[in-house]
Order: sequence, then structure tokens, then C-alpha cells
Amino acid sequence: MFSMTFSGVIAYPVTPLLPGGGLDLDSLERSVAQLARSGVSGIVVLGTSGLFAYLDPQERAQVVRTAVDAASGSGTPVGVGISAITTREVMQFAYSAENNGADGLVLSPVSYIPLVSQEIADQVETVASAMSLPLCLYNNPTTTGFTYPVELASELSWLDNVVAFKDTAASGRLFHSRQLLFAQQAEPGTVHGVSRDQLIVDEYPSAAWHSGMAALLAPEFVAFHRAVAEGRADDAAAWSAALHPLMHLMSQERPLSVLYALAEVCGVRTSAPRRPLLPIPSHSKRLLSDAVERLRSSAPSATFVAE
Repeated sequence: MFSMTFSGVIAYPVTPLLPGGGLDLDSLERSVAQLARSGVSGIVVLGTSGLFAYLDPQERAQVVRTAVDAASGSGTPVGVGISAITTREVMQFAYSAENNGADGLVLSPVSYIPLVSQEIADQVETVASAMSLPLCLYNNPTTTGFTYPVELASELSWLDNVVAFKDTAASGRLFHSRQLLFAQQAEPGTVHGVSRDQLIVDEYPSAAWHSGMAALLAPEFVAFHRAVAEGRADDAAAWSAALHPLMHLMSQERPLSVLYALAEVCGVRTSAPRRPLLPIPSHSKRLLSDAVERLRSSAPSATFVAE
């Protein structure tokens, strides 16, 4: 087991499905094993990309076991999304993740009725006091209906095992302002990361990157992030420009459906996400395939040595 810091590039793979909607654990094992040796800094299963909200507890446990086994020996830590409607369920998923060998946990304030700050603090404190695994808080307002105040995330960062804050914003400027405030108020060393692929591709903030696309285009995103981290502005801009056509196509479609289509295009064996989610149109999938082909033939060099 590794101590997961949630720094660098954190990849969020899809959970592959069979044509009938069941889990394709063989495909998951192959994709995680490859991803774990691709140069990403960490992997998180059962995020939004991993279809956590559409899986039952037994399936979620199977995904964790398969991913942990697939990454074993690679040196790449595997985190697990534990979000659920009730704190009781969150705790059950947290214990299951720990018992199945996870290296870290990611928690967003999912609720049928949007939560308020006091309720979120209570849930985070409950998890943190009971678990020893590193915990990453997640601001995902599109799904949760709640925008994490930076002040709340900063306050919770002082809990012993809260090590990171996965954040998003409507623009690069707003994210940067949240980043500055978090740095001022949070416990020193707490990692502030950015989520939302559109924001990453367009603005490429100097932060940890939490990305579903990075699980499918790992060499590209690792090289892109490295250019940003090393201050190579021209290379970073070139990567942004290279990824923009694909990102534009993806922004025209339903988020999970288009990510599953991209997974197929990138060689992951999977069917479309579970209904009521529907697959994207076949012509849109062909456009994705063409865009990926152009990206791989004309992008800046993505050669690197896996860490």
C-alpha cells in the first residue's frame, strides 16, 4: 500500500461494461494494468468517469479489487471514490475500499437534497476520524448542486488524513483565485488539484490534474502536464492546441456517454454506459475517432520515462 498524495496527473478510468450491462472485469484489469505503467501519478476508480452512481455495492467492491490487483507491482497508487447519498453508505464504501487494498479515498458531497456546509463538514469529519487512508475532498457542483467554499475545504484540510482538494471552477481565472486562497488558508502541504477536462485543456493550470481523459490518453496528458510543471510555455501551449479539437467535439455530447465512446475509440473494450444514459450517435463517434487519430499523428512528442 502506498501513501497517496493526489499530486501530478491522477487518471480516472471508465468502468468497462459488457453488452448486457454487466461489469467487464477482464477489460478493467487490462486497462488499469496498462494505465498503471503509463507514467500517471495515480489512478482513481469509481469516480464519475467510473460510473460509481450506477453500480451496486457488490459491483463497486469488485471494481476496487480488480483495479488494485491490476496495478500491483507498478508503484502507481490506486484511489477509490466513496461518494454516496448517506454517510452510512459512504462509510461502508470507505471500509470496503480499505479492506480491498486501496491507497486513498475521494469524497464529494453527493445528496438528493444539496447539502450545506455543516452537513458536509460532519460527513468529512466522520470519515477522517475512522479511516487511516489519505482523503481527497472533491468539489463537483455540476453533480452535487453544492459549490465547496474554499474556506470550508481549507478548514477541513487540517484534519489528519485530508491531504488534497480536487477543485473546479467556471474559468481559469476563478480557479486561480481559489488556488491562491486555498494556499493561504489550508494546512501547508495539502495538494490543490483541478478537475474538468475542458478547464485543463484550455487553461492548463499549474496544479495536480484530475482527469477522465488522462485515463485514455495517458502519454499525451503526462507530457502536457510535465511541460506545464517544468515551465515550458511553448510546449504547454502546443499541447493545448493539439488537444483542443478533440475537447471541442467532446463538449458537444453528454459527458459520460462521450467518455465511454472515447474509451472505445482508444482501445478499451466496453459498451455504452448503463441506461437511462444513451450512447452518442455513431457519426459523432466517428468524428472522435478521426480527432484521436489526428492528435496522435500531429501532437508534440509524448515520449517519457514512466516514474
